[in-house]
Amino acid sequence: MDDIYFTKSGKNNDPPGSEINKNQKPEKKDNNIDIDSGRGKKKSPIKVLISILLVVVIIFLSSFGYIYNLMSKVNYNEAGHKDNVYVNDDALAFSSNVWNILFVGVDRRSSDLSSRSDTMLLLSIDSANKKIKMTSFLRDLWIDIPDSGYAKLNAACTYGGAQLVMDTIEYNFNIKIDNYALVDFEMFTDIIDMLGGVNVEVTEKESKYMSTKVFENGVPLSISHGENVHLDGTEALWYCRIRALDSDFMRTYRQRKVMTSIISKFKQTNIIELKNIAIDILPKIETDLSALTLTKLSFGTVFKYMRYEVEQAKIPADNTWKNGKKKGQSVLLADLDKNRLFLEDFLYSKDEKNGKNEGTSS
Repeated sequence: MDDIYFTKSGKNNDPPGSEINKNQKPEKKDNNIDIDSGRGKKKSPIKVLISILLVVVIIFLSSFGYIYNLMSKVNYNEAGHKDNVYVNDDALAFSSNVWNILFVGVDRRSSDLSSRSDTMLLLSIDSANKKIKMTSFLRDLWIDIPDSGYAKLNAACTYGGAQLVMDTIEYNFNIKIDNYALVDFEMFTDIIDMLGGVNVEVTEKESKYMSTKVFENGVPLSISHGENVHLDGTEALWYCRIRALDSDFMRTYRQRKVMTSIISKFKQTNIIELKNIAIDILPKIETDLSALTLTKLSFGTVFKYMRYEVEQAKIPADNTWKNGKKKGQSVLLADLDKNRLFLEDFLYSKDEKNGKNEGTSS
């Protein structure tokens, strides 16, 4: 039987009443925390997790606040998008998975807000199918502009700004437009220059046309041809505006090519450069997208949309139109029924895995 010694008070540093087995090795100290008493060195896994979550939340809120302040610089037009009084909402095709933003590009060389729209491009974010869809509406479409009668589609911007452009497209094509952004050519060139230019395919005919017909400050533009031609902001703008060479269909095709290249450049640009671009261009954009919505869109772009596939279309679609003359103007006469069906199918086509069209079309 082991000998047990009782330590007397005052003989050593052990407290009176403690018992020691001389042949037993000292037990190792347990460094695990006593959650109730708070003793120990290691933290509880729960506390570690809470600490990490708090750090993540703080970083997120700081980033969100910074982006929000940045987006507040946009030219926000709160009253810029009213309900369409010319068509009932329940008659418009829509989907909760598709976000339609209409970009209206104007040749605004003064402060005149009623300039004709040179470009009408619907950018649709399809989260169900993970696609970005770009749809060009040709400006020479002979169309019924509510309260103004028949005219070319680009006249709608002159008659009633971006609001009437949205109303006209909804009225004639039965698709719901959620938001808009109105930009001018100066902003377009600034974006491309700040991205370091864009690369697009330029045909030999396009190269010759730009070099002999288009002038910038009295100096002919010298553009090479090839599959991957680098263009700066001014060159890209003139490239997008080529029309007399072929047709308005090809002009909008060139616009979509440049937009696709811009999206590709955005994907390759770091956050600091994107921030600098935003600071410069946001005040030049008129939109009904609030700072909060733009902030959410920014986070979505960084974490999701940049990985989406890009698809393109145009209105009127192939084999749904013919050339015509109206009031002494060359116009496009389109079969609206066929184009409504085409557009609804393009924007809201049913995906076997991800969802279906939730809207209706009359």
